[in-house]
Amino acid sequence: MSEPKPIENDDEIDLKELALTLWRGKYIIFLFSVLAVTFSSIYLRGSERTYSVQAVFKPVIESSGGPNLSGLSGLASFAGISIPTSNSSDFTTYQKLIFSEEVAEKVFTNRELVLKLFQGEWNSDTGSFVAPVSGWLGDMKQLVKSVLTGFEKGKYIPPNPKRLSRLMAAILNISVDNSTGFLSITAETSNPDMIIELISNATQETDDLLKERFFASAEDTLEFYYQKLLTSRSPEHREALAKLISAEDQKLMLASKSSNFVAEPLTMPSVSLYPTSPKSSSVLALGFVLGIFLGAAIVLGRYAITKPRAT
Repeated sequence: MSEPKPIENDDEIDLKELALTLWRGKYIIFLFSVLAVTFSSIYLRGSERTYSVQAVFKPVIESSGGPNLSGLSGLASFAGISIPTSNSSDFTTYQKLIFSEEVAEKVFTNRELVLKLFQGEWNSDTGSFVAPVSGWLGDMKQLVKSVLTGFEKGKYIPPNPKRLSRLMAAILNISVDNSTGFLSITAETSNPDMIIELISNATQETDDLLKERFFASAEDTLEFYYQKLLTSRSPEHREALAKLISAEDQKLMLASKSSNFVAEPLTMPSVSLYPTSPKSSSVLALGFVLGIFLGAAIVLGRYAITKPRAT
């Protein structure tokens, strides 16, 4: 008896046949590659270019230009009050205050900057802020969101310090170099000049706010020292108070003559030489690869439909 012939598996892939099929459809694959690169080019021409902005700040170190007050801590305790100092804790506070509503309220007084930041909501005809038009896509997203979550769209709130504070936190990124202690503020934007102005305003207002707080506490401290000095009869106590008053006066003079109290710019804000987004080479390469895959999928799909089936 003759052995039965093995049943052929129609699902088995013939690599040679697959390669020949792709080669026969090379013009279709080439066509889709050209179309994909063309659409990628159209996207690049119409897309908004963004640049990287970076500003670096360093702490105003007390020991570099002012008196060393570390040795007076015991005298301060003896007098019954602590010395306000500008140290690393102030620099940490500085970082936290940059995005605060208190700083945003001061920045908000710069009307020209606010109009730039919320340009899409400003109506020059009425001279007021209005809710931006979301369009059909935005309305569709809001409809889907309300159906899925049950939350309706909130009432429009014109720009205010709270919104400005959230916008600054969303735009600006803060990081501290552990090795140097320098503070970096970075952002990706299509309007570098506006972001540089925002960084300059926010950092200066933050530094001024901390300086005002220091001046207020320093004046109260000096007044307390002088009152204690007038009523004190102990020579040691009077000597300690005199040293504290001298040190506080030196700190006040240092803060008065310096434009920066906690942090000062290390370098001028820099803008990347070339756009950081979108990356032209990556977009074109991705478009070309997707075009090849799409063309190959169509060629293989057409072959699978027209391929004769074995009976």
